Amino acid sequence: MMEYVIYTFKSSNFAYLALSKVESENIRARLVPLLPEIDAGCGLCLRYEKKFDEKVREIFSKNKLDFDEKYMLIYKENERKPEVKAYDLS
Repeated sequence: MMEYVIYTFKSSNFAYLALSKVESENIRARLVPLLPEIDAGCGLCLRYEKKFDEKVREIFSKNKLDFDEKYMLIYKENERKPEVKAYDLS
């Protein structure tokens, strides 16, 4: 099973800025199109492995990065489509 966290953004500019800041801290992340189950923002989202979540939260806080929503994607073995869950921001 693979778990990813995604952030959605109101504009692609915010998405590209977030990607730049996260990658500058040597965290592997990608901008990917939003899944059809998620109707939010600019259509792009930042995706990274859940194991980096604490560090990414610090980067967002330190750089005052703006985002729209946050989700967790769970890819189960032998399934192409992930389970999408709203991610608790508390």
